[in-house]
Formats: sequence, structure tokens, C-alpha cells
Amino acid sequence: MALTSNDVNNVSFSVDRKGYNVDEVDVFLEQVASATGIVRLARMQLDKFPEKSSVLRGTNFTCKDVWNAVKSGDALADEVAEKFGFYLGRALAGFACVIDPEIYVIGGGVSKAGPVLLDYVQKYYRQYAFPACKDAAFALATLGNDAGIYGSAKMVL
Repeated sequence: MALTSNDVNNVSFSVDRKGYNVDEVDVFLEQVASATGIVRLARMQLDKFPEKSSVLRGTNFTCKDVWNAVKSGDALADEVAEKFGFYLGRALAGFACVIDPEIYVIGGGVSKAGPVLLDYVQKYYRQYAFPACKDAAFALATLGNDAGIYGSAKMVL
């Protein structure tokens, strides 16, 4: 079974008030686990902690800039990556209870961050996944924006 972005974007999951929250009890995954969502999380962190320094502060940054800041050791950007990993990892752990995947392939704009994002997602996935599902593999999509074209062609053949 393959989950499409439409399936995932319409899934709402509860977030407890322990740990991370986005000032709401119900969060749509797209709001926090997409390229746009990561920028949103970063802006929220910058607003919430005006005293923290960050290379992102005062710039019109993108998701790529956030991940580059993570890679360069920016503490605030690392907090954003942790939140992203928490939300996506926990949501995927919930999906695993139903679909028991062998592998998760992460695509879209967020996947352009590279392997570093897998570390954050896997950390929380392994923490929250049912023991029988914890060994699911994680990979980054390699087809980029052409994935839909390849998938459509495969269905026709």
C-alpha cells in the first residue's frame, strides 16, 4: 500500500502537550512536515525565542536554508529539525500500526535536505513505533518531481 501526499495531508494527529507542540492540539502533518512547514516551524521558533541567535534571523530563508543551518550547527535550526522529526516520526509510527511498511520513502521538497533529515525522523519513529514495526527502513526519494510521471507510466504498463 502506498500513501500519497493527499492521504498524508488529510491526516490529523493529536499532539500531547509534553514535549513539542504547535500551539494547537490537532496539527495537520503538512503544516509541520513539509518544506513550507519547516519554514513555518523555524519562524515560530524565531518569534518564540527572540534572544536566541541564529543565522536564519533577519533573513528571508527557505527550507534549504534551515537544513543548511542545521548542518552548520545552528542551535535554533536544530530545535526546528527536532520538532520536524518528532512530528513526522511520530505520525509514521502511527501509520506503521496499520500498514506495517518495509520502507518509508520520503520525497517532496523536504527530501532535498538530504540524509540529515532521516536521522531526526528515525529517532522519533523508533521511539514511538510498535516494537514489531521499529525495523522499517527509511530512504530519500530519488525521482524528484518526476515521480508522478514514472508512477503513471508504471500503472499503464
